[in-house]
Amino acid sequence: MPFRDQPSQMKPKILVFCDFYLPGFKSGGGMWTVVNLVDRFCDRYDFFIVTRNYDSRDDKVPYTSVRTGEWNIVGNARVYYASNALINQNNFLKIIRYVDPAAVFLNSVFCTLSVKFLLLRRRKGLKEIPVVLAPCGEVSKPSLSLKPLKKKTFLRTARISGLFQGVIWKGSADIEHDEIKTIAGKRARVLIAPDLPPKQILPVLDLAQKPRKMSGSLTLSFVSRLVRKKNLHFLLEALLPIRKGKVELDLVGPLEDDDYWYECKAIIDMLPPNVNVRIVGGVSNDQVLKNLIGAHFFVLPTLNENFGYVFVEAMAAGCPLLISDRTIWNNLEEKGLGWNVSLDSVEKWTWLIERCVSMDHADYQKMSVKARNFAIEWLADQELENATARVLEAAIKDKRRPNGN
Repeated sequence: MPFRDQPSQMKPKILVFCDFYLPGFKSGGGMWTVVNLVDRFCDRYDFFIVTRNYDSRDDKVPYTSVRTGEWNIVGNARVYYASNALINQNNFLKIIRYVDPAAVFLNSVFCTLSVKFLLLRRRKGLKEIPVVLAPCGEVSKPSLSLKPLKKKTFLRTARISGLFQGVIWKGSADIEHDEIKTIAGKRARVLIAPDLPPKQILPVLDLAQKPRKMSGSLTLSFVSRLVRKKNLHFLLEALLPIRKGKVELDLVGPLEDDDYWYECKAIIDMLPPNVNVRIVGGVSNDQVLKNLIGAHFFVLPTLNENFGYVFVEAMAAGCPLLISDRTIWNNLEEKGLGWNVSLDSVEKWTWLIERCVSMDHADYQKMSVKARNFAIEWLADQELENATARVLEAAIKDKRRPNGN
């Protein structure tokens, strides 16, 4: 298991278990949480990442550019790509003994790698290793409403058996603090730190690159995995009554639910001829940003997002937002950044889309500039990094105590 380039002996080691990692790009925001964590903190910690050897649940073809079952140097991290056969407690124990981490970071409650590690931790008495567990929105009510029996049964069993005992929970926002307490108990230790974005997004973008917004024409970009939680069918239903102007909708993201896509495709087939849907599919992050630059507005009627990298990416690309009110990105209209709208009325969504269709370039440009400036200022806020630093340091301090947690 050793590798040629040995890590620093001075920096604490953080071992990360996550479903997917680079060179993948189809799995959504959870992966970018880890990518940005490594990029922002590699000067303070040595990162070791254990992940699957394929891109996503929809693309299980093993990577050919990395070595499975070995440590690979990927950017500023050392990454162990595991086949399904290697995702087991015995192999994880060997990895833990080899790395000897100061802390473990898990960016999912339900993923197999997280569960295998937590079971191993309990079975082998590894509770002296501090654990940071980031649920990434998985324990919100809307998320738990999808496949509820399986999720709630696991959470109940985990709580009763002490699977989460002693972990530090990382909530992305204040609302997630309460959600975590609901499933883990009032004594659960919860620290708040927003999911880390990259330090910069499109730093040299000139908004003159964006398409001119002509009254009567509109390009929307929907960037997300095509799953029920993202609520694409709701958006399509909002487009059904639109008969004036020309609307282009790009669907950017991998298909992960065939049954749900069948429902959406049936609505697409009923759309009026002035509404065109272009299926882009799963693409690299560079191509996502390119698509956002070419769009007027970003649209996502999601059932729930604990954070959502793509909202920041969209604003950095000069796209105002038309999103549901079930995210942390609130008061958009007051700030001139778009709208966060209730899902109680599809008619309100139709009305807002029609408003966007009729908007001229002068009004649109004001919103686009505000969105871009907001993203730049938000990314520059040092507190984003400081909050995560406090979580990691709290975990490291736990190991320094004589009896751990």
